[in-house]
Amino acid sequence: MRLLILTMIADQPRHGYEIIKAIEDRFDGIYSPSPGVIYPALSWLEDMGYALLQPDGSGRKRARITDEGLAFLTANRAAADDLMTRRMPHGPRGNAPRPIVQAMDDIKAALRQRLAEAPSDPALVAALADRLQAAARDIATTPVTPTSPDIPDERHPMDQIITRHRHELKRRTLTVRETSYLTPHMIRIVLESDDLSDFVSLGADDHIKLFFGPEGDQMRDYTPRAYDTDDRSLVLDFAVHDAGPATAWAVQAKPGDTLRIGGPRGSAVVAPVFDWYLLIGDETALPAIGRRIEDLAAGTQVLSLVAVPGEEDEQTFQTAATWHASWIHRPIEAAADPAPLLTAAQALDLPEGRGFVWIAAEARVAKALKHHFLNDRGHPGPELKAAGYWVAGTAGESDKSLE
Repeated sequence: MRLLILTMIADQPRHGYEIIKAIEDRFDGIYSPSPGVIYPALSWLEDMGYALLQPDGSGRKRARITDEGLAFLTANRAAADDLMTRRMPHGPRGNAPRPIVQAMDDIKAALRQRLAEAPSDPALVAALADRLQAAARDIATTPVTPTSPDIPDERHPMDQIITRHRHELKRRTLTVRETSYLTPHMIRIVLESDDLSDFVSLGADDHIKLFFGPEGDQMRDYTPRAYDTDDRSLVLDFAVHDAGPATAWAVQAKPGDTLRIGGPRGSAVVAPVFDWYLLIGDETALPAIGRRIEDLAAGTQVLSLVAVPGEEDEQTFQTAATWHASWIHRPIEAAADPAPLLTAAQALDLPEGRGFVWIAAEARVAKALKHHFLNDRGHPGPELKAAGYWVAGTAGESDKSLE
């Protein structure tokens, strides 16, 4: 899909729906990629520097190919030409309803993208195969019932709970100023560069991309723990919980080393309309939890429930808010087990008033916690945000939607 998009925008700059229409026309209407395929692919191309998205005056952004993108397309010309000359099937698959064909192609595109990131990772292959088999069983055995449109929560109809802000996407090369261990399983690295003078991050759980490997093709998402545009500095905290490229780099980093970053692409800011906040997560969520606690104003109650390996991994934060901390100790090997955090969450007594619940942990853990608050406690969906910061058994995968 990435090569197909590059081919389309090499011909002329296009916005997302123009790309969809061009692909649909190219394949005689048999295949039309969904926005859910096109826009993540465009984001990846922009992150890699192969495409540039610029406003065109109509409120939309057109994608144009960059010199790097043209070089990448040229290097992969044979594969791109094969895509452009390939004919879509007209057998049983070609006669299937268009939404089914589109969904099948979306799955194939997603699989190609994931396998390209780690083609020789047996754990990733096994995890993807399990998901596909589970989906097949679900399709074969689950009755399909009509769904009703979502009914908005009308308790606070005038509130826009989360506002989203787009930022200019920019790549920067930063230099390590200093490193330290906050706890046995958390490394803090302070980076610097004059290029941080216009860095902006408005949300406590924003993320930037870190690029590793000779080609920068190994990417990981990390939360800006703190930044200072006057000091031209950025603070990142690394949870030491796996042997991935980010952890390996952080363990060995020393002053003078460099790190390439991109973003943040945008910020999601929670409106200050709540009486209390509940922040739940594991060690990977501590940078966002710490930043949020420190950002909250006086007169606000904030509760945190965090799972870490041991007492020595607990952290303290300076805040004007009234902060109640609960720590769960469990071994790193049990980080993907929902039970420790879920049991503690079930026992929580929540304050009176309106509250916002924020959850980030391993995907299965986060999903169980989300289910508890939405279904068992009846917490309003718009007043909860949950994400899987990592997925057990896979390398570099997250599940931000938990669908």
